[in-house]
Amino acid sequence: MEIGNLSGSRFKDEDFPFFLEVIRDSAAWEEEEKSGHNLMDYMARYQELNGEWRIWRHDGERIAVTFHVNSSPSNRKPWLGTILVKNSIRRKGIGTKIIGQLAAELKKKGEKSFFAGVPENRQSWIYFLADAGFEQFKMEASPDGKDFLIMVCPLI
Repeated sequence: MEIGNLSGSRFKDEDFPFFLEVIRDSAAWEEEEKSGHNLMDYMARYQELNGEWRIWRHDGERIAVTFHVNSSPSNRKPWLGTILVKNSIRRKGIGTKIIGQLAAELKKKGEKSFFAGVPENRQSWIYFLADAGFEQFKMEASPDGKDFLIMVCPLI
């Protein structure tokens, strides 16, 4: 698949069916993130972070959903919260390309780094982020005692 014609735009109500489709094909993400919440309630929980939900398209077709914040409450740095790619086109470089576009936007704004937190037991997620330029930064425990690997992508 040619990845050149990739575009992202703000998530709109008409994008919900696509989001539900990629969630259906992403059981691990649903277990870790959505964990039984209604999708609208789940998305609303993140509004206080002033982040941005985006829908990504290739030649006009929806292919991915992301959420990122430009300045997290924890360290005032940008964080990637979610990236879900349509199942039929996974492992073709789409997710890495999307992260590259987000990183380029952040770098243009003067940011020096882009963070992500990953449950330490989700090795495939860690490998994916490493392939996209993220490096291990530190381990942290959530308030409920779950261990997370904090990763950082230098924006050089």
